[in-house]
Amino acid sequence: MSTDKYRRKPPALQIRDKVLIMCGGETEEIYFNHFKNKHKRDLRNISIKVVAHKKSNPMAVVQAALAQKADYDEVWAVFDKDDFMDFNDAIIFALDSGINCAFSNEAIEYWFFLHFENKTGAMSRNTLNSELERKLGFEYDKGAETIQRICEKIGNRLTIAEEWAQIGHERHIIHSGDKPSDWCSCTTIYALTKRLREWSKAKK
Repeated sequence: MSTDKYRRKPPALQIRDKVLIMCGGETEEIYFNHFKNKHKRDLRNISIKVVAHKKSNPMAVVQAALAQKADYDEVWAVFDKDDFMDFNDAIIFALDSGINCAFSNEAIEYWFFLHFENKTGAMSRNTLNSELERKLGFEYDKGAETIQRICEKIGNRLTIAEEWAQIGHERHIIHSGDKPSDWCSCTTIYALTKRLREWSKAKK
């Protein structure tokens, strides 16, 4: 199986107005709403809708995004691997259907962690949460208030997280086999955050 099935060339930059971000959980929804507000000056010419789907499994998130694709100029599905068995299939289906993916293996917490340190290699969920707490300086949980605190704390570290995430992702493509389910730890959320911020350049 070729890794090309899991790779999609970034969409050619165009002047677009409507973007849908379909999330597989409340954590992702809170993060991207915070991101949208923090960068609202750069994104003022774009209408970005962030939605948390009622189901978290990757295929359900992708299918929900696809169902609304006709109403938007660009659509993204954001989801974690967790213990879901449809992770790889969802990525292939999304790319074949014109849906962009921002996925994390194991979880979005790895994206948060990369705002502080570039740590490669597989990290279990428990290890990741423990390491994240050490960086944050407070206890981590999935509550909305905690996620908001994290968003505030990592807000000025975005570009370094994007750089480290991209390097790690590209390393996995080369060295970790054909299936994204084997790419632990890895996140492609950087592709979405960079993509959104490119609109500010295109609008100038």
